[in-house]
Amino acid sequence: MNYYLGIFGGVGTNPSAALLRGKRIIAFAEEERFSRIKNAPLALPINSIFYCLKEGGITIDKVKKISFGWDCPHQFTKVPKLIKKLYNKNPDLKSNYNLNLEKRVRLGYDPDKIKNELNWALAKKNQKFNNKIYYYKHHLCHAASAFYPSGFKKSSILILDGMGEEFTGGFYIGNGNNIKCIKKFHLPNTLGGFYSTFTEFFGFKSNSEEGKLMALASFGNYSEKIQNQLNKFLYYNKLNGEFVLNPNLRFGKKRTINPRFTDKFINIFGKPLNRGAKINKFYKDLAYNVQWRLERVVALLVKDLIKKTKEPNLCLAGGVHMNCKLNGILANLPEVKNIYIQPAAADNGVSLGSAMLAAKNEKGNFDIMNHSYYGIGYSDKEIKKSLIEAKIKFKKIINIEKEVAKKLAIGKIVGWFQGRAEAGARALGNRSILANPLFKNMKYKLNAEVKHRENWRPFCPAVNDYKYKEYYGNVPDSDFMILAFPMEKKYRNILPSAVHVDGTSRPQIVRKKTNKKFYKLIEEFEKITGEAIVINTSFNIQGEPIVNTPSEAIRCFSGTGIDYLAIGNYLISK
Repeated sequence: MNYYLGIFGGVGTNPSAALLRGKRIIAFAEEERFSRIKNAPLALPINSIFYCLKEGGITIDKVKKISFGWDCPHQFTKVPKLIKKLYNKNPDLKSNYNLNLEKRVRLGYDPDKIKNELNWALAKKNQKFNNKIYYYKHHLCHAASAFYPSGFKKSSILILDGMGEEFTGGFYIGNGNNIKCIKKFHLPNTLGGFYSTFTEFFGFKSNSEEGKLMALASFGNYSEKIQNQLNKFLYYNKLNGEFVLNPNLRFGKKRTINPRFTDKFINIFGKPLNRGAKINKFYKDLAYNVQWRLERVVALLVKDLIKKTKEPNLCLAGGVHMNCKLNGILANLPEVKNIYIQPAAADNGVSLGSAMLAAKNEKGNFDIMNHSYYGIGYSDKEIKKSLIEAKIKFKKIINIEKEVAKKLAIGKIVGWFQGRAEAGARALGNRSILANPLFKNMKYKLNAEVKHRENWRPFCPAVNDYKYKEYYGNVPDSDFMILAFPMEKKYRNILPSAVHVDGTSRPQIVRKKTNKKFYKLIEEFEKITGEAIVINTSFNIQGEPIVNTPSEAIRCFSGTGIDYLAIGNYLISK
């Protein structure tokens, strides 16, 4: 059976690596988990590559193809022409910032640089890769990462992000092994750029903290005045089905405060917020209307896409589709029959898509990706070694699920470190912090004592499959915490810490066949409380990657308000 290694990184954020054996995923992980640098900007996924090879039990010479999720040779010929054309149309865009940015992106994706850096790292491990690297178009890789593991034989595919080469997304249709692009969106028109601009405007970090803007939006209200203002920055042309972003408000010459928006932008939307500043009603309303505009534009795009393809199955990928509130709106459109969103929908999923494109002609079908547990795992023996090294008292528990359920039931916060790590931005029951959603103050306690983040940020619930419809009604399945839906009204007061201010939450369905241990814990919790649902948030604090190793879990537990750590079959208390 042939091996295929997909990689992505070098510029931007979320570098990762994925290894396939034939059409089966063997390993898939992000570089940040190993480097411990949030989003690992500008890095090639060297640590992730070596993890994948080790998990597969192979050396690099056993890999048939290495693939990369960016069309580097294309970048060197096409992008300069695009930038020149853009500058000619918009003279105000010419500035050192934009020229330097364009040069940095091109140099970061230099094929020789990528191959040389990879070979330098391999040489340290006495390995060498002599074959060429195969480069695939960025958004095609996004499309492959969503369609191939979806289980759909045929599907409409929508890709939306900040940029990839000179594009910002597109319409695709998947049929069997084939994925065809039927429409592309070009720079400077970028929905990812639209949202990241406002992320910075609100004092948050773009390409990392867009979720804060999405959460804040629920506190605001619709405003016709703000919508008219937004129309000067982003509007949708119903006649040709195109969205248009005004580049002079994002890339123009005069940017006194922030490189992502101009002084003209500030004249329209007001003074930007400083990080940590008090957020008044105007900014809450602005956040609501930015989110509303994104949802309406993308909903129109989906309707147009399905009208063109006549295919009601929908696959989504690209950084824009990490917006779970948006995804929930799309899932409930009457035009959409079934929806699939790969859990690493941002650029961290591009490595998987490139590997799948390289492997698409192998026999058989790709495995359906119904879980994301493709990262590193540790045995009880390895965990015990770390506990002894940390000089921490611990106890081995025969039925740790039952014991943890008891702790959760009385309001304790538990770090839960089990099995192989999840790929993607969400902790899905293997690198999680768990708590009881029945306590009204639990979300404030978690934000203040554990996560060290804004007190208005919500938390997500994990619910066993047999109770999902009872809590959320007749909505599409949500296995990866990437869809937001309204919770049934009768449960909003019962489970106050698992629902946001607008009555929605971002649930994870837990299934026995994909995570037996987590499923059993929630069963035990239900026996005590009557509810088969727990708060599940990622095992980290704000600004840090999710913990990857036992020692990192111990460190996070020791430095936060977590009461207990369930790590493998060992329990630690304070």
